[in-house]
Amino acid sequence: MIIRTLSAALLIVSLSTGAIAQKPDAFDTCAREHDPAERLACFDRETAARHRDQAAAPAAPHQEAPAPKPPAASAEPRSVSSDVGLDYRQLRKARHDRGEQEPPPPAPIVARVVRVIPREPLIAAVELDNGQIWEQSEAARFSAMPRDEVTIRHGMLGSFFLKGAHGTAVRVHRVK
Repeated sequence: MIIRTLSAALLIVSLSTGAIAQKPDAFDTCAREHDPAERLACFDRETAARHRDQAAAPAAPHQEAPAPKPPAASAEPRSVSSDVGLDYRQLRKARHDRGEQEPPPPAPIVARVVRVIPREPLIAAVELDNGQIWEQSEAARFSAMPRDEVTIRHGMLGSFFLKGAHGTAVRVHRVK
């Protein structure tokens, strides 16, 4: 018991003295700087020094060559679509301001049902003869049989509706 206690204490002391003996990281020193301009200058100096040290250090013969660096960013900014993140009204206004025509809504899909795949109570998926599979997005009674002709049309806010031969329509989303 005494030997275990002594070896545990010796281990703790040896680990803690190693931690105490380490010099502080340069970035920790920069982080303690209160003046924002000085802190930024310190980080810039230390980053440049690290990159210089890494480039100057020869690779050991038994180590693999370092991975190639990604291409440097060019001075000109990447072109980003100005439409990213806009909602429907903003997108419509941006297109109008640029003089672009409003794109036509997707044409309705008219196809025949190949099979009906039951999923959950009141939810089913429908495989069409064009290879697409559409699943109900909401629980509702909808009866479709193989060989029935159905129409899928675009709704508001990106939704789609599947209308059966009997005139009932349900909200659907494309699975495949």
